[in-house]
Amino acid sequence: MFGNMKYWLVTLFVLMSTMLFTVSAQTSGGDGQQQPRKIEIKNSNTLEVNEILGPDVKILRGDVQFYHDSSTMYCDSAYYNTKENQFQAFGRVHIMRPSQDGDTINLWGDSLHYNGANKYAKMRKNVKMTKDSMVMITEHIDYDMTKNVANYFDGGTTFTGEDTLVSELGYFYPKTNDLVYNRDVVVHNPKYTMYSDTLTHNIKTKKSTFQGPTEIIGKDNYLYSESGWYNHNTDKAELTKNSYLVSKEHKLVGDTIYYDRNLKYGRGRSNVEIIDTAKSIQLTGNNVYYYEEPEHSLLSDSALMKYISKTDTLFLHADTIVSITDTIIENQSDTTIFRIIKAFHHVKLFRHDIQSMCDSLVYNLYDSIITMYQTPVIWNDNNQLTAQTIKLYTIGNTVDMVEMLNSAFIISEFDSLGHYNQIFGKNMVAYLDSNKITDIEVMSSANTIYYTDEDSIVTGMNQVSGENTHIIFNKKNKIDKIWFYKNPKGTLHPLGAIRRSNRYLDGFVWYNKHRPIKMEDIFYWETPTETPLTAQRKQEMEDEDKEREEEARLNGEKIEN
Repeated sequence: MFGNMKYWLVTLFVLMSTMLFTVSAQTSGGDGQQQPRKIEIKNSNTLEVNEILGPDVKILRGDVQFYHDSSTMYCDSAYYNTKENQFQAFGRVHIMRPSQDGDTINLWGDSLHYNGANKYAKMRKNVKMTKDSMVMITEHIDYDMTKNVANYFDGGTTFTGEDTLVSELGYFYPKTNDLVYNRDVVVHNPKYTMYSDTLTHNIKTKKSTFQGPTEIIGKDNYLYSESGWYNHNTDKAELTKNSYLVSKEHKLVGDTIYYDRNLKYGRGRSNVEIIDTAKSIQLTGNNVYYYEEPEHSLLSDSALMKYISKTDTLFLHADTIVSITDTIIENQSDTTIFRIIKAFHHVKLFRHDIQSMCDSLVYNLYDSIITMYQTPVIWNDNNQLTAQTIKLYTIGNTVDMVEMLNSAFIISEFDSLGHYNQIFGKNMVAYLDSNKITDIEVMSSANTIYYTDEDSIVTGMNQVSGENTHIIFNKKNKIDKIWFYKNPKGTLHPLGAIRRSNRYLDGFVWYNKHRPIKMEDIFYWETPTETPLTAQRKQEMEDEDKEREEEARLNGEKIEN
């Protein structure tokens, strides 16, 4: 009985002495400098010392509670070194520490080493840390309460909302609510999986910021960037370095890409490119809007379409280019998805064998027809083709046929002296082989002017009209044969009898200065000021020629027409 009483008296004396020492040690040291606060023992079922550990080490067992600088710590047992102001804790270890934003930081584990001098905690085995909805699981966490940062270094998993974050190294900053991950970072989400080398995730905003190669793989698309952010709450992202989005058969590349997963919408700024991997089509611009469902895009600011083939590339520029997908059902079951390109305002097209300009254009890739509207002009070799509406029919990336509707006009420069072969009709179809015109059919109101020559010297001019006409060209792009149907009428003008007014058909206009000679020219637009030659102007020219002829006759001079 007396032995037990002696044990409890010693225990009580040690406990009271420790508490008195703890309280007295909160003040400044002998040199007047602020000393670290001593760890306080709030509870322990037993407290003892032994000769092996020495008088400075207190052995605490049963419902042990410490308090130090706003942190409360629980465990089953502990060795507390009062001299060094640190302890080892074992069994159901738990740290509770209030955060500046009103949340509570909780840290659990099987064992803990805590240093009160620098407020540094090392939690080991079955470690779990929580704050708000965040739960971090690992085997080792070091928590520097002075710097307010916790880190693990041998792999960990963090749960926050719908996201599960896994990495080899991880840091948590409770003040800013930032998780910083390094090495083999993986974020699992029901909608996507994110892979990165370096990533910062905020547990409040649910926003991940990354620097370094990062992949975001969804069910229907793939995002890549080396710098940017992703908001897990809104499913919005901004990618700012070497970024691209892959969706089905299309790839969106740009200096900066903004993406909204819920709207299935992406926007690119600066050097943006959309690549259709199936059709070898590339769309570029500095301002691009892209929608995944239904798939369509809009490009502006240096908008350009490139249609790449084995032999050549078709370049098309306009103020605005719109790309949409459409569907056609054949044989009641076969579904074909195809693309339609629409270009608006200041449209120019360049390929080495054909060039064009117009106000607006539609390129239907299902039937490979390009339809041009509002003052369309096409140049092929030395031919200029105009009409109110023009359709180009392509096969295998080459132009097979050109259909000109309403006021169709083909002009070919015969020489550099102002002589032009001309074909006019209400409607016209030109057939091409190897991108050269082989023959032309004129439907209704056909009128032609074509020159004859000998050794490349003009000898005369034929002017023929008829209801319908069929014209055959030779390999040198000169008229070889011509057939007129229904009341053909023709006149052969000797070279010396050709007046200026007779050289041109009504509606003649030569747009050659607007022709793009190289690809870069399609970005330059000069509004055409040329006006078609009218019957009134031709009459004025004829009157002027007659006056010149009369004046020359009176002066005894010879007129060269």
